[in-house]
Amino acid sequence: MRRFYLDPAFLIMLLCPAPIWIFLYVQSGFLDSIEIKIFLTLVLVYPIIEEIFFRGLLQPTLANYFSQHWSIFSAANLLTSLVFALMHLINHPPIWALATLIPSLVLGYSMERAKNLSAPITLHCTYNAGYFLFFV
Repeated sequence: MRRFYLDPAFLIMLLCPAPIWIFLYVQSGFLDSIEIKIFLTLVLVYPIIEEIFFRGLLQPTLANYFSQHWSIFSAANLLTSLVFALMHLINHPPIWALATLIPSLVLGYSMERAKNLSAPITLHCTYNAGYFLFFV
């Protein structure tokens, strides 16, 4: 098994949202009212289920049909990320659903680079933790 957590690119992807979290904290502080069960569901359960479906099943299936790459992004990653963003329209306003496209591309790239589902799961859980701690 590849040690994705030692990859400098992974560490950069993991730490990239930190300035955004700091900005959000300065603007609104920590969220006090969220229940731990809801928080854990949003930070662990949903990201794991989403990553198993999107990066574990959909992206590899699409990669079998689409082998094109643009820079560091594969067609499979782009298509998966579009579906990911569209699925977020269910619970989010259009602008927020569209905003999930960029992190989704990062998650897909991490999966292709690490060849290990643990990489996008770790990133997704971390990104959600920052979002739900500071922004909601």
